[in-house]
Amino acid sequence: MIATGIENSFYILDIQSVRNRVKKWEEHLPNVEMHYSVKTNCEPVIIREMVSLGKHFDCTSINEIKLVLSSGGKPENIIFANPCKAKKHILFAKTAGVKKFVVDSSEEVLRFKELYPEAELVLRIAVTETDAPNPMGKKFGAPEELWGSILDTCKNEQIKLLGVSFHVGSGGCHFSAYQESLENAKKIFSMAKEKGMPDMELLDVGGGFSFYNKDEECNFPFVATQLQKALDTYFPGPNSNIKVMGEPGRNISQEAQTLVCQIFLVKQQS
Repeated sequence: MIATGIENSFYILDIQSVRNRVKKWEEHLPNVEMHYSVKTNCEPVIIREMVSLGKHFDCTSINEIKLVLSSGGKPENIIFANPCKAKKHILFAKTAGVKKFVVDSSEEVLRFKELYPEAELVLRIAVTETDAPNPMGKKFGAPEELWGSILDTCKNEQIKLLGVSFHVGSGGCHFSAYQESLENAKKIFSMAKEKGMPDMELLDVGGGFSFYNKDEECNFPFVATQLQKALDTYFPGPNSNIKVMGEPGRNISQEAQTLVCQIFLVKQQS
């Protein structure tokens, strides 16, 4: 990128940084399919790079879906991960060929019954026990007391429930938050089976993976290693038909861009 004047600010993009982070993900979580969280950095060059690397995408809006598709991404490789969507967003995604959607309420399931009964839904559960700097449990995710009724709605309305998702929060936290969420996800898989529902086939462990945290046990390499061990216990790959995916965002792109700007004044500190 070329600045047209000395006062213009601009970003330098290091695409190799993105490639390095993708490689780290593959090294530490080889059995977790990456769905890059577009909202964290929607720079088109990054999106095209992720497409070229064969990665999938977590989108939360019409514009993000349009960006991925215009960059060469395929609709079957997109999950619409916003649990509460406007009618026009669902209809747009349907027209675009996106089939996987996250929900966290029976009301949203009933909207899909009306607008897109062929959709494949993923139940997002609330994460309350987390030490993440930016927790999301109060905003997104179904609390435990609603899990059964949401499963019943899917069954009664004959809407496919593809699996379970959670997000421990952004900024990095201890593995204990992931462990509790994995245990809860396992409960829901069992609940669905007891209700006679078709076998679910997807577990989404969300994002929140940080490379930088004062507490080393909150950083990606440590948490990822613990998470992989837990997945082998709760959802063993060789003996399971369950696909595991994750939604890293800043984990992939936080080092990719550097802002270059003019410093026009330095104040003396008292």
